[in-house]
Amino acid sequence: MIKIMILDDEESYLKKEERLTKQFFSERGISCKIVTYQNVQWFLYGLEEEKYDLYILDVEMPEKNGLEVAREIRKFYPNPFIIFVTNFMDYAAEAYEVNTYRYISKSILDTKLIEAYKAILPELINKEKKYYIIEKRGEMNKLEYSNIYYLKKENKYVVLVHRGGESRVRSSLGKVLDDLNSRKFIIVDKGVAVNLQHVMRIKGHDLYMRNGMVLAIGNARLGEVKKMLSIFWRGDL
Repeated sequence: MIKIMILDDEESYLKKEERLTKQFFSERGISCKIVTYQNVQWFLYGLEEEKYDLYILDVEMPEKNGLEVAREIRKFYPNPFIIFVTNFMDYAAEAYEVNTYRYISKSILDTKLIEAYKAILPELINKEKKYYIIEKRGEMNKLEYSNIYYLKKENKYVVLVHRGGESRVRSSLGKVLDDLNSRKFIIVDKGVAVNLQHVMRIKGHDLYMRNGMVLAIGNARLGEVKKMLSIFWRGDL
């Protein structure tokens, strides 16, 4: 199921965006969940509850504009698609600073939103979610890779620090990284590995993470971490 969240303070456009979206996916027999908001604050409350695959945002709104909302989305989730719809084209250049997929004028919404959906559909369908499976005391739980911030070794356990808190597994860090089998997870110091998706910046030997933590990079790992982070930020990983 494809999950879509729409925010527009103008009710007429909000209904139109919802109608066009439902029609597009229904005609193709694709199941989708659409949640709409007319109020920015209610949207932000909902943002923390669940991750969506695609966000449709108005730009000019009271309280916060769409660009500010997009920055809030990126704090929680690095990889959903964002499409801006607006009557104001002045923010187009700034919009791409938050990794916007499309910037669409409301005057041509009927054609351009559908064009955007056609272009983005293969990526939405093929977007594979990977999960790390945690087995403990007869229970099995899954943890989405994109929700994991970093991993740290504590005695006989590896602690996975993620969006929902922390999970512990009795294992070595090397074994957990082998199980994850993803180049986005790299060791930055003895007993510590990070998900490159959640590194916001690097300064000296410090990595600033999306969840506010600052992790130290070991001297021996500094060059490799910088190299892998550069490759990831270029989109080559």
